[in-house]
Amino acid sequence: MTTARALPNYVQRLGLVNGLRIFLKSLQSGASGDGALQTYFIEHYGCSVHLRPSRADHSIFFQCVVKRQYDISHFPQYKALMACYQRTLDQGETPLIIDCGGNIGLSALWFARQFPRARIVVIEPDQENLRLLRLNVASCAERVTVVEGGVWNRPARLRISNPHAGSAAFRVEESTDLDAEGIRAYAIDELCALGGSDSPLIVKIDIEGAQATLFSSNTEWTSRTALVSLELDDWLLPWAGTSRPFFRTLAAQRFDYLLGGESIYCFNADVLQP
Repeated sequence: MTTARALPNYVQRLGLVNGLRIFLKSLQSGASGDGALQTYFIEHYGCSVHLRPSRADHSIFFQCVVKRQYDISHFPQYKALMACYQRTLDQGETPLIIDCGGNIGLSALWFARQFPRARIVVIEPDQENLRLLRLNVASCAERVTVVEGGVWNRPARLRISNPHAGSAAFRVEESTDLDAEGIRAYAIDELCALGGSDSPLIVKIDIEGAQATLFSSNTEWTSRTALVSLELDDWLLPWAGTSRPFFRTLAAQRFDYLLGGESIYCFNADVLQP
């Protein structure tokens, strides 16, 4: 929840008038998010961002737009990542970014802005989030493929296990009802195929503990990915060990690990130091 201490961050990033306006709206946001959509023009994005009047949406806005969680330009490995991005373009190919757990699209919008010639595949299981996600990436829709579904270690059917948790905290589990439609689960390689590349530049993962299954098998894609980022959920699911398969998989390879915001950023030396 936003507090008065956050006001300078809003003003610094968004200017006095816009920053103060959005900050005050965040203080007024409620748990349910009932009410009309709020629309804010973000000057340095060159487009508008749409939020529900909910704490969850304003929290994600603060994380992605105000605090710039996915800005990794201060990391020393960033130069090599950008060189890889440019090398892919020079080879006549389109760099691919996969956003697993797209929520309302603010992370995808950030990536689209930072990598203006990349193809972005963003996947999200919740219908209401998807509606807002599509609005928020409309300015770059020609480069963004929106997928309704969840990410898993293999194709499967999922269901949301905590439907009352709120739009930013949905967790999925495999459906045991073979007759139910459920949520389509995609393996990373399927998302790569949708994006037209088997070697993603970035795979960003924020899937509320489902990484335990994602990294349990079929993880060869990690060896071809320049940067894997994961929002760790051990604080949310104590002693469940949701991060252990992730670390086992990456520890067998040459990754550098850096912490930023709520995520761990893992740079693949075998890809970035050819």
